[in-house]
Amino acid sequence: MRITNNMLSDNILKNLSSVLERMNVYQSQVSTGKRFSKPSEDPIGVGRSLSLRAVIKDLEQYGENLDDALSWLDATDGALRNTTGVLQKAREIAVSGANDTLNQTDRDNLATEVEQLLEETINLANTSSEGRYVFAGHRTTTQPFTPTGSPITSVAYNGDNGSILYETEKGINVTVNLPGSDVFTGTQDIFQALIDLRDHLQAGDVSNISLDIGEIDACMDQVLNSGAVVGAKMNRLEMSKERLSESSLHLTELLSEIEDVDMAEAIIKLKTEENVYRAALSVGTRIIQPSLLDFLR
Repeated sequence: MRITNNMLSDNILKNLSSVLERMNVYQSQVSTGKRFSKPSEDPIGVGRSLSLRAVIKDLEQYGENLDDALSWLDATDGALRNTTGVLQKAREIAVSGANDTLNQTDRDNLATEVEQLLEETINLANTSSEGRYVFAGHRTTTQPFTPTGSPITSVAYNGDNGSILYETEKGINVTVNLPGSDVFTGTQDIFQALIDLRDHLQAGDVSNISLDIGEIDACMDQVLNSGAVVGAKMNRLEMSKERLSESSLHLTELLSEIEDVDMAEAIIKLKTEENVYRAALSVGTRIIQPSLLDFLR
């Protein structure tokens, strides 16, 4: 086959174009730090990258769910601990009020203090987290407990028994709330126990004040049991969060291995292709430059 000048020129331009394409790839890798910028450069790598990114995105959402759930449980735990403190104070007042040596004026003062504890308990039962009432069941925008009368004669529950669920892992939902009807007005009605104690102190009814001590103890047990449930859930979610963090870190490392370029290797390849390009240009100009006139001179 006879080699013509046009064939030489076409071949040189084709080779130069190939070198430029490779230079463009390595230039992109050096500037972005990524192995590929479009699917055609590494279809398999792109597929694995997209799959890993989807999984990491899911883990990020589970992480946000865990943070919200823990925030909710933390608010609940704080309210329960403070309620236990209020009941402990009420018990001390009941013990003092049951003392026969106490005069009625002193009992009236204790009754006033119990009224304040009752109001504080209502405030705790209406605890909110990020604008949502934690003891209202599904009715998180409705204040769960409202008192009636002044002084308070009863406390109504406005929430429901709905469960607030958070998906913490694929297919795993955790209930994070305790309905207020279970905690404050369940087997033991905490509000009524405090109302009774106040009324018995005002009436100087020592025998019933002694019985109120047992009622308050039962209320404390109810709150402590609720706190134990919350504590167990917090421990579980903390472990889930730690495991999730480890999984996310591992997948991120795998994604980096797929996507991130070896910078030193990419720079060496880029420099090599630059040298090849310069050499090809130099050779090409020498081959293409001579013409018939050059030989006739």
